[in-house]
Amino acid sequence: AAARGIKFKNVDINKSHSKYFLLDDEDENTLIIPFRAMDGLGENVANGVVEEREKQQFMSIEDLQKRGHISKTLIEKMQSMGILDGMGESNQLSLF
Repeated sequence: AAARGIKFKNVDINKSHSKYFLLDDEDENTLIIPFRAMDGLGENVANGVVEEREKQQFMSIEDLQKRGHISKTLIEKMQSMGILDGMGESNQLSLF
């Protein structure tokens, strides 16, 4: 793929499909990796994440874990891969 100029973008919590590679809107030579490509993330969880994301954007890691039924181990793996960068830990706002 690299020899043909195709690049791969990491799993994207806001764009990835549950099982299919998608073309990136920003670069037509880039494919977005699907959730199912993650080791340990099953089909039902992948489908659930996409369904919940379509209802409403995830507000925090806590929200993703609850609504997407994602284990703490998978959340930690996503964090180490940079998938959850920029996403807050919880839905609570700090006033101070």
